[in-house]
Amino acid sequence: MDIAGTIKEILASEVLVDVPVHEMRADDRLRDGYGVDSLGFVELRVQCEERLGVTISDEEFSPENFETLGSVVSLIERLRGEQTKQSLPEPL
Repeated sequence: MDIAGTIKEILASEVLVDVPVHEMRADDRLRDGYGVDSLGFVELRVQCEERLGVTISDEEFSPENFETLGSVVSLIERLRGEQTKQSLPEPL
């Protein structure tokens, strides 16, 4: 499953939003559109870290990065890219 699909699944199964997965769109607002509350955002963060293999720092856990479904996807993609760069060996 891709990043967006995994996040949609987390929203449906762990955060318990009332929007069906097939109706979720990238520009949907998590708080206003899906009714995600502060506890839901924490659960989303934890589940993204566990299922997608990233570490979301306190600085990255911001309203801007968790505003829409698309912004969370972008954050995860960026974090995965940064972690891949960090794990590559240094050139000789």
